Amino acid sequence: MEDEYVKGLGDYLDILRRRKYFVIIPAVILIIISAVVAYILPATYKSEGLILIESQEIPRDLVRSTVTSYADQRIEIIKQRLMTTGKVMAMVNKYSLYPDMVKQSQAVSTIVAVFRQNVDIKMVSASVTDPNSGRNKQASIAFTVSFMDKSPVLAQKVANDLVTVFLNENVRTRTEKATETKRFLEEEANKFQRKVQLIEKKIAEFKDEYSDSLPELLQYNLDRVEQLQSEYGDTQNQIISLNDQIVTMNLELIHVPAYLDNQQGAAQSYQTQEQATLAKLKAELTEITEHLTQIKQRYSANHPDVKSVTKQLELLANKVAASEAKGITLSSNKVGRSMNPAYLQIKSRVDSSEREIVRLRNNVVELKSKLTLYEQRIKQTHQVQRAYDDLTRDHATNLLKYEELRAKELEAGLAENLESENKGEKFSLIDPPQIPKKAEKPNRTKIVAMGVVMSIGIGVGLALAMELLFGGVRGYKQISGVLGSAPLVVIPLITTVQDIQLKAANRKRILFLLLILMGLSVVGFHFLIMDLEVLWFKVMRKISLL
Repeated sequence: MEDEYVKGLGDYLDILRRRKYFVIIPAVILIIISAVVAYILPATYKSEGLILIESQEIPRDLVRSTVTSYADQRIEIIKQRLMTTGKVMAMVNKYSLYPDMVKQSQAVSTIVAVFRQNVDIKMVSASVTDPNSGRNKQASIAFTVSFMDKSPVLAQKVANDLVTVFLNENVRTRTEKATETKRFLEEEANKFQRKVQLIEKKIAEFKDEYSDSLPELLQYNLDRVEQLQSEYGDTQNQIISLNDQIVTMNLELIHVPAYLDNQQGAAQSYQTQEQATLAKLKAELTEITEHLTQIKQRYSANHPDVKSVTKQLELLANKVAASEAKGITLSSNKVGRSMNPAYLQIKSRVDSSEREIVRLRNNVVELKSKLTLYEQRIKQTHQVQRAYDDLTRDHATNLLKYEELRAKELEAGLAENLESENKGEKFSLIDPPQIPKKAEKPNRTKIVAMGVVMSIGIGVGLALAMELLFGGVRGYKQISGVLGSAPLVVIPLITTVQDIQLKAANRKRILFLLLILMGLSVVGFHFLIMDLEVLWFKVMRKISLL
């Protein structure tokens, strides 16, 4: 038994030939439908403007702009500001866009969504060389702003308005940002200026309060202490020397009579001893007086030491007063006596030395007071040093920050002038939106081409389906495949005159339909795709270039 019959390419071509009407009629109908659909779909026009992103005119090394955001970011920000509901509806009302939707009382959000879909912003990038790294990178050098609408005039007007908004908004945003930066730096600089002035005031008050204990006076105070200590030591040495001289002179007075007469005897000797004792008492009185003065500077009047020294002073003063009174009595009883010049001279020297000792002791007290004062200043200097260093450090820090902010404020002022005079990075319109001559969509050529392909595919599929459902057995080979053996006799198709006439009539009909389709195709191409004169011009131009 032979193998089952398998259809070949000739069989399928024979099927298409037998079922040609199932291919041609649906194909023609679908082509006509696709052409009608492509023609009746409303045209949407697109108007587009090209904006160039120009870099800063003045070198950045000379004037640095305070606007540091990328152009892509600023464009997106401007777009978001532009696409707010309020601004979109203002533009819709201005140009009377989407009248059908407005008449149907469509929601505002729906109208805004349609408007946003019709607006398109695309960045134009190019490969540039980074001056810092020397590497190539993609950078945005321009961007397009487009708008689509059923009316080409409205599309151009709205696109032109959008371009204008982008240009103006970029200038306004950059200038506003530069102004805000300058204002911020100015306010911050004023804050630090007030801080610096406040710290300077504190430093001045601090110097007034601790004018004698400032760190810069430490060396002077140390020198003064050293000088006072030296003076104190010298004064003490002078007092000791004068005391020694007084003792020596008092010893001399013992051997020198106070009066000169013929009756000196025992009375003169007694008088001389009394005077020496009186001189000693006076010296002790002076010393105790100075000691009392010193301790009164340290203690109050009720202190036990003060009371004890005061009591000693009173006793000694009484003794001196008693001795002087006794001496006056004795001298008054010595009639006819005269003072000894040698005695008076020594006594004068003793008195002078005692007065000098009093002066020196007063000087010692004063020196001690000054020493105490300067030592307190030196001791206080170390405490003042910390507070003074804190103030000066705080002052230096705030002053440095203030100077930095003032310098930045000046730079921000230059940047503000740069932006206000439009010398910084800017957007320049190099290709304004035009009234479109050709619809952006629908793509009628594509619709018709897809319709042709689909119609042929549907026709072929329908023919094959009819053959599968109602095909039967045809031809010598199929009968042999079904029966398993070749037929004995094959009777060919007998063509009659009527069959020949019918085929001729069908050919005429098909030719007529083809001519009609060709005519419709030419007309559709002329009105929907391209003017025939333009096509002819392009073809002739191509031929001339060959």
